[in-house]
Amino acid sequence: MSDITLITPPDHILNDAYSFLLIYPSAHIKNEFNDILAKLDSHYNVYLYEDSGIVHPDWLFTTAKVVDCIILDIDNCPSDLSTMFGYFVANPKTYWLTKGENMLYNSISNKRIFNLDFINGGTIEKKQQ
Repeated sequence: MSDITLITPPDHILNDAYSFLLIYPSAHIKNEFNDILAKLDSHYNVYLYEDSGIVHPDWLFTTAKVVDCIILDIDNCPSDLSTMFGYFVANPKTYWLTKGENMLYNSISNKRIFNLDFINGGTIEKKQQ
């Protein structure tokens, strides 16, 4: 079983653990993520950014720079965060989910995902396309 440290704004933990940033994950993505990490045996930092009533854009941008992997659930994000999507989708550490079709983000990044199967022992496993 994994040792998981959950971190939310405005906090940061700077250590050598593999770190994920989950941006507005749906309940389904949270459950899938928990199931995957429960099967692994390592320490992980999980930064979680979701509706807390307070917007923390500086924390979000700073955290994106220090984590190893970003998971962005576009469909679950509030519309005021949509101005940041291009920045995050263009980040090479970002894997993004949406049910939308004909997304222009496909031109920016080919890291669209439909589930979290790409997480393999805290590392990123590239899917063959």
